[in-house]
Amino acid sequence: MAAKAIAMKDLKRCEECDMYGIPDRFEDAKICVSCRRHEALRQRVCTLEKKIDQLLNDSVNKETQEKQRLEEDQNRIQKFEERLNSIGIEEQIGNKGEIEEKWTTIVKRTVEKEIKVVKDKMRDVEVKIKETAEEERRREERVNNIVIHRLEENEGMTVEQGIAEDRKQVLFLFNDVLKINSESKDIKRIFRVGKATEMGTARPVFIEFRDRTTKNEVMESLSKLRYADEKYKKISIAHDMTTSERELCRTMVKECKEKQNAEKSGEWIYRVKGWPGAMKIVKMRKQ
Repeated sequence: MAAKAIAMKDLKRCEECDMYGIPDRFEDAKICVSCRRHEALRQRVCTLEKKIDQLLNDSVNKETQEKQRLEEDQNRIQKFEERLNSIGIEEQIGNKGEIEEKWTTIVKRTVEKEIKVVKDKMRDVEVKIKETAEEERRREERVNNIVIHRLEENEGMTVEQGIAEDRKQVLFLFNDVLKINSESKDIKRIFRVGKATEMGTARPVFIEFRDRTTKNEVMESLSKLRYADEKYKKISIAHDMTTSERELCRTMVKECKEKQNAEKSGEWIYRVKGWPGAMKIVKMRKQ
């Protein structure tokens, strides 16, 4: 009995389950290890239950908010449809089939317009190509031609007499003034350009050579006109050019004069050189 009393005395009572046990099972606590484990498990269960409740509440709240937004969107759509119906929008733009038909018509017109623009551009390019080819052809035809300005014209002659007199003057100009070896046979055609006007106004003389060699000799000898008699100093000889080529030549001559006026050293002169369509301003040292 004493041994049993002593054993009961050494045991410790759990305040949670009222069970007795050795002190080692309590670890300086008022409840045993088993009760502490159950308490820990219960707390974990409670924590999980709270999290589950929170998730459920959040899910319910989110679902409620989604339903509320959906109802608001549906209400806005309904109000918009009521507004469209109130202003008769379907009557104004038509039903779905009519709208698609109108859209198809708009797209078709837009495509047709773009096609027309492309065709117009192609037509312009074709015209430009033809004009360029024709201009090149005419330039090739005019490559042997020159025009003499301010060559004295005799009055009171027939056309044939005038042509004979002009041929005589031109041959004298080439051979005696420009100092080139030229014969009458070198000139294929010669005539005055335009109708006879007032007295004292000489019409330009058009000359077509049989080959380019004679023309080149004439154009390369033009500087000799500066030292000729007064009768020939006033003469100018130019290529046979189109209206656009003459306009470009006048512009280049004007620019050439401006450059010459700006030249202060007196060592350089500026001249327009080259054939029609390939003219340029050349800077040369004075001889």
